[in-house]
Amino acid sequence: MTELCDIAFRYGTDKCPRVKHNYTPYYYNLFKRMRNKVKKVVELGVGVPERMQHCRFYHLGASLYMWRDFFPNAMVYGIDVQPSAIFYDERIHCFLGDERKEKTWKRVIKKAGSDIDIFIDDGSHQKEDQIFVAKTVMPMLDKNVIYIIEDVKFPTKITNALSDYGCETIKVSESYSDDKLLIVKHK
Repeated sequence: MTELCDIAFRYGTDKCPRVKHNYTPYYYNLFKRMRNKVKKVVELGVGVPERMQHCRFYHLGASLYMWRDFFPNAMVYGIDVQPSAIFYDERIHCFLGDERKEKTWKRVIKKAGSDIDIFIDDGSHQKEDQIFVAKTVMPMLDKNVIYIIEDVKFPTKITNALSDYGCETIKVSESYSDDKLLIVKHK
């Protein structure tokens, strides 16, 4: 277990292997060297307790708090379609919005800025939505963004649809069929 795994477990996010997915060990290795340099993290999908019942100790906005605690100099933004998921705390700002609407992304990027370091799609988990969000958001973001789609069930279909970008599939475990990440980068 890593420090990020411990933070994730404290808030009850399902990104943690002790709760469900094996994302936090991978994320820790990916982000540990840039921890103090990250200024902006955006995550689609805040999550509400009634939809996160598989997480025994779930805390509203668990992964947003995890990112805030792990990146000491970052502002963390969350986007969700559920009004009950919207909250504000120290270095956390949430937006109400539908991931399937381009106007949501124009508003979010206008307010957060295009200089986002890390963008994580943990939204609907539907491949059509994952493709739409990436195709809509990536052109708005700076070239160095680390864009990650979580809970990917059809990586080949998404990669083919995002052929304008470099895509890498990361299978973090065999535990769940969707225990895959897709890293999307500007070419």
